[in-house]
Amino acid sequence: MVASTVRRLGHEVLEAEDGTDGWRRFEAERPDVVITDWAMPGLDGTELTARVRAAQGGGYTYIMILSARVDEQASREAVRAGADDVLAKPPDPAELERGLITADRLVTMHRRMTSDARRDPLTGAGSRLRLDEDLVALCARVVRYGHAYCVAMIGVQPGGEDAVRRAGAALAHQIRSGDVLYRYGPAQFVVLLPEQGLETASLAANRLRDATELAVPEGTSVSVGIVMTGSEPEPGPLLASAEAALVEAAQSAGGVAGQGAAEGQAIRLLLADDDPVSRLMLGAILKREPGFEVVGEAEDANQAVELALRRRPDVVLLDVNMPGGGGARAAVEIREGLPDVKIVAISADDSPNSQYDMMRAGAVGFLTKGSSDDEILRVIRSSARW
Repeated sequence: MVASTVRRLGHEVLEAEDGTDGWRRFEAERPDVVITDWAMPGLDGTELTARVRAAQGGGYTYIMILSARVDEQASREAVRAGADDVLAKPPDPAELERGLITADRLVTMHRRMTSDARRDPLTGAGSRLRLDEDLVALCARVVRYGHAYCVAMIGVQPGGEDAVRRAGAALAHQIRSGDVLYRYGPAQFVVLLPEQGLETASLAANRLRDATELAVPEGTSVSVGIVMTGSEPEPGPLLASAEAALVEAAQSAGGVAGQGAAEGQAIRLLLADDDPVSRLMLGAILKREPGFEVVGEAEDANQAVELALRRRPDVVLLDVNMPGGGGARAAVEIREGLPDVKIVAISADDSPNSQYDMMRAGAVGFLTKGSSDDEILRVIRSSARW
């Protein structure tokens, strides 16, 4: 009967047979309004209301409770639980309509407030609140799936309102479809550059700086600091590193400065060798040496390609002779997906043919198994800077 009345008033309706089913439907569909009975099997109306309130993010769900016992005490209990309104069963259609009109106004107001809080009114860029929320989600993706991204922080000096507005418009026009722009401070912006290493992010940062300098008033300087995520990033330290890079760029009279694998952060390495003893020995050398981070190990060519594309290391150490097509085949496929990655070939011998095959596949370094620890570290560092 309630569903029929709500439909006649022009609304879409989802139905649930009890509180437990109602909670499942709410989690799946996130409706704007919940009309729930007070006494039900499983979850009653009070507990369902409490769960809905606890689960809300930036939006708002209007909750009406139906009860056969509508008195002052029952109404107070419902409101304390988080309900917005209490209606007698069966609800009067006119009273139900008034409740839905109120619900529409309140939900719309909250939606507008939430939207406004996540957008900078001067530039249209995402707000600091939205940046904080998005960074938490992106950092979780890095930890869980091995994705990588860079943060570019752009500063405008002097940062008057006109300069900031023009800079925001220029940046919004220049960023690619997968990037996101935020206003970070009074005269600072942040651009998130997903799935980019420091090298490609530096190219993007220079492009953004050049476009912004053309747009801002004469005499305004534009600086950019960039930083790349590590394997377990945290939003706070990441933004602090980007700020430090921006300060460095500004002190050099405007320009681009970066902090990442090539400049102070650990070099992220993937070890790919079908010999577990070789992997163990290499891993032991790298794990005890500051400045290196082993992000994965692979025992054949297929696994090497899959792990490299997922965890996006700076350097991949590839055994020349591995099951699944060998190191040369893995190097070609890894370089196709990650043009900036550096490949170091590993071989049991130093034959010219092996070196030539791996160089053709994209390797920039070559290690013979049994090399000294110093030689291994030297070749990896040199390859990372290639």
